[in-house]
Amino acid sequence: MKNTLHIYLDYEIKQHLQPRYKQIMTSIAETLPQYDACDISWEKAEDTSNRYIETFVVPTESHFHVLKRLRKSRRHLLFGLLDECICGGVKEINLICLKT
Repeated sequence: MKNTLHIYLDYEIKQHLQPRYKQIMTSIAETLPQYDACDISWEKAEDTSNRYIETFVVPTESHFHVLKRLRKSRRHLLFGLLDECICGGVKEINLICLKT
């Protein structure tokens, strides 16, 4: 049986930038499959209106490490756009990986 890695990201966004955030996330969701990610979802957390949770699956630990570095990079042309939307910037993204 092949292992997969389930990736969970959560972060709080700035209330006034929700429309911009949603535009960027639509592009990110369309781009993640280029990094072999699948089962991609993102939604508001139930406990607070400004916290969002993303989930997706990648096939290897290498994929996880690459995406972790890219998602926390302010310099990435797409992922870095979230820096303005997230409270504290992309460095504040909480990222967890579970191997199944």
